Amino acid sequence: MPLSAVFLPFLPAGLALLVQAASPIPLSERILALALALFCPELAYMAFVDLKNMSAISYHQDSRLECFSKVTYSTIVLEAVGFYTGLVSLPIGAVIIIASQLWFNLLADIQIWPEASPAIISLPASDRRGVLIANGLGLGLLGLWPIQEIRIWLAFGSLALIALFLVLKYSGISSLSDPLD
Repeated sequence: MPLSAVFLPFLPAGLALLVQAASPIPLSERILALALALFCPELAYMAFVDLKNMSAISYHQDSRLECFSKVTYSTIVLEAVGFYTGLVSLPIGAVIIIASQLWFNLLADIQIWPEASPAIISLPASDRRGVLIANGLGLGLLGLWPIQEIRIWLAFGSLALIALFLVLKYSGISSLSDPLD
């Protein structure tokens, strides 16, 4: 199976979330659907990059790769489950997606850069502190979703976090930028 096939499970969910964002549901849910729709291609791309990088260094004999591989595959499955769950329940789907990011960022203690030497770089939790805080903040916002009166603010907050992440990553301002760029 080609690596590009990793986008296939994400595509229908992302498109369906865009449809939800334009549908006649409460504004808070439309905003949350838009936030998830924006995040969907990013997570598909991140999955693609991780799988491509793992494939590129599969010849390495490093015990950390087995753990990283398990964490990566389980994260991809959780992300896909979250996006499809979001089609039925946006807040629950969003919680699953953000929890998958927390899962990955807590357990993936290496970073793979096939073109670097060494290709496998240790990434201690202290170096991931900002991302872990953002994941926790996202989960905290979504944990307040049952409070009807603040849902619109929670939805805007979730959209703002995702938009900020994407802007920081693709503007080159932060260390979030992709090693393939």
